Amino acid sequence: MKRILTKKLLCAVAAALVLSASCSKKTESAAASGEWKPNRAVTIYCLSAAGGAVDYCNRAMAQALSEIWGSSVQVVNQPGGSGGVAANTVWNQPHNGLSLLGFSEALFAQRVLGVFDHSPTAWDLMPILNTTAVLSVAPESSYKTIEDVLSALRSGKTINMGSGAVGGVWTLKSVTLEKAAGVRFNHLNYEGSVPSQTACMSGEVDVVLTGLAEQIDYLKSKRLIPLAMIENESATIEGVGTIPAITDFVPEFANLPQPIQCIGISLPGDSPQEIRDAYQKAFIQAMQSKTIKEAIMARNYNTLGQYGEDSQVIAKEQEKIYSWALYDAGQAPNEPSKFNITRP
Repeated sequence: MKRILTKKLLCAVAAALVLSASCSKKTESAAASGEWKPNRAVTIYCLSAAGGAVDYCNRAMAQALSEIWGSSVQVVNQPGGSGGVAANTVWNQPHNGLSLLGFSEALFAQRVLGVFDHSPTAWDLMPILNTTAVLSVAPESSYKTIEDVLSALRSGKTINMGSGAVGGVWTLKSVTLEKAAGVRFNHLNYEGSVPSQTACMSGEVDVVLTGLAEQIDYLKSKRLIPLAMIENESATIEGVGTIPAITDFVPEFANLPQPIQCIGISLPGDSPQEIRDAYQKAFIQAMQSKTIKEAIMARNYNTLGQYGEDSQVIAKEQEKIYSWALYDAGQAPNEPSKFNITRP
């Protein structure tokens, strides 16, 4: 009897060792092929307020990733500190793939603004979409053309502008316009495009400069009236008409470095490689999904979709543009050269 038990025990141990070896190989194979999947809910910490472009984009990507992984992906809005609040929240949590930053171009100015200590290249950036800048007024405004606005500024009149958070693309677009036209707005910054647009419609500010895709519903319903694209090219929108380019009135604008909007999701770049690989694979798949394509088309956004080295190139160049433009305008307390950021 003893001998039979011993034999059975040995067989059981041998079977367990074979099973263990098999499982180990499967685990190693999964890790090697980047087959990591979240084992519980993923949270995207959106650096902007609800209702704006970043929020809209992040929620679309959360849905797409949920469909790909079959697990929950949620969005939590954490506006404040020019995106620094959300960036620090994600960075200070375990880099295990369960916390993402829903970023905007505000990320490019965070070091010179003193709200986040790391370069934008410290993240695995996955930009999804962007839009172009438009300057608009409320229907009852006395400013009927962009020339009216520029003439008033040149005559010394104070014009209040709502343009989102300091460090964001719309603030920087207005700074670029000021430099090209030799004028100065009185900036009233809000934590996101939606509150700044609301401020214009309510009369709290005289003009608003935000994204065309963010304003499009208001433009079509005539709750905002567009005066100029703060871009090198005009835009023709069904139900709105043709919006002239600012270069038609201020040609010098085209000679200045151009900031771009850049919205997407990002993962700390020092996360384990299998997690980084899994996100890159899922991101590529998501960009081809019906969910993301319809979200982009619904509001006339432009498709981005870069990742890896391509997104790092964008981050390096845009950090130069954002950092120096904001510093030269007196809106950034830290000189970019302190961080070895060269002029664009």
